[in-house]
This record gives sequence, C-alpha cells and structure tokens, in this order.
Amino acid sequence: MANAIYWDTSALIKLYASEADSSDYLRLLVRQSEDIAVSFLHRVELYFALRGKETRGEIATGSATQLFELFERHISAGRYYMIPWGEDVAMEARKLLDTCVTASPPVMLRSLDGLHLGTLRAAKLQSVVTADLKMRDAARIAGIGVVEP
Repeated sequence: MANAIYWDTSALIKLYASEADSSDYLRLLVRQSEDIAVSFLHRVELYFALRGKETRGEIATGSATQLFELFERHISAGRYYMIPWGEDVAMEARKLLDTCVTASPPVMLRSLDGLHLGTLRAAKLQSVVTADLKMRDAARIAGIGVVEP
C-alpha cells in the first residue's frame, strides 16, 4: 500500500473524540488524498484512550464503547488500510530504536511508538500523522515524514 499515511492513535482519536485541536485533524483528513493506515495496535490503544477519556469525564458515560464500535465498523467497511503484523514489524522497531539512540542528541524511542513506526516501515509507508511530540522527533530522526495539520 504505497498511497497511505499512517495515523498514530494520538491523531486518530481526534477523529472520534473531540479535543482542542480535533478540527485541525479533521481538516487534514479532508485534504488528505492518501488512505489512512492503521494497525492492530490501534485496536488496543484507541479503546484504552477512549476509556480513559470516559473515566476522566471528558466524554459521556458509555460513549467509549460506542465510539470504539464506530472505529471497528470503519475498519470493517474498508475506511482504513489495516497493516498486518509480523516479525517484520518487530525487526523494523528494533532498527528504529538503534537509529534513535545513536542520534545526536539521542532520542529514547518508547516501545509503543517503536511498534507504530515499525509497522509503518514494514508496510513501506513514508509518512506519519501524530500529535505526539516524542514520536515526531523519533520519526524525523529515522527519516520518516511527519504530516502536521
């Protein structure tokens, strides 16, 4: 899938739960001609993030499950390109960590960020949309394009 951009969970959640900058990411989505690429990790992280928002009172009680079910329906409908996971993801994540820690100054790549970026690399994608500043730093060090709204 060469015509896709990987959306990290920190960006994807803004399409499902209103945040201060959600409108910026919605505009980016409208302008983006490429497909949105996601992975199995989103099925875990997005649910955890939505439940966290619900627990903190940032979204209505019961809406985490409804919003996550909407995300699952979007996957089933083919709205997202789902990148399969294999050993190639782990191998790419390890390579990315080595690149990040040997950079000057070094960037400590967190494990979940490494898995996201490793998934992107394994799928031969070139760009990521993320709201996470540490992931942006790691992506740039690794030569991955960062798309910002």
